[in-house]
Amino acid sequence: MKNNSLFNLVVLMLIIFLFSCEKSKCEDSGNIYQSWEVTDFMSVESVAYPKDNNYKPVIEFENDGRYSLKLDKNSCSGSFTLTGKNNISISAAGCTKICCDSEFSKKLTAMLPQVKDYSIEGSKLKLNVLDWMD
Repeated sequence: MKNNSLFNLVVLMLIIFLFSCEKSKCEDSGNIYQSWEVTDFMSVESVAYPKDNNYKPVIEFENDGRYSLKLDKNSCSGSFTLTGKNNISISAAGCTKICCDSEFSKKLTAMLPQVKDYSIEGSKLKLNVLDWMD
C-alpha cells in the first residue's frame, strides 16, 4: 500500500506540468501564438533529461495551426489544434536528423503529442501532460 501511495504522489506531481517555457519575444502574455524558449521539465524525472545551457530550444505556435521547434541541432515542425479553453492537441514532430540533440530535446519532441492542455502564467507557457511516466 505504501508503494501505491508513493506512485499516486508521483503521478499527481507529474500531472501538474510537462515543462515551462519563457517567451523569447515580448508580446501579449495571454497569446499562445508566439515563440517560447523551452526552459525545463517540471517533474520528478527531470533530472534524467538535463538541459544543455549552451542551447536554447524554442517552440513557436503559428496562427494557422502549425508549430516549429528549434532544438540543439535539429529543427522540427508539426501541427496543433486548440480544442477548447486551454485545451490543445499537438501532432508528432517531423524533424531533421543532422546530429546529436540532447536527451532534453529528444524528450521534449517525444512528449509533445501527449500534451493535453496549457496555461499562460505571466511570461511563461506551461504545457501539461497527464500521467507523465517514462
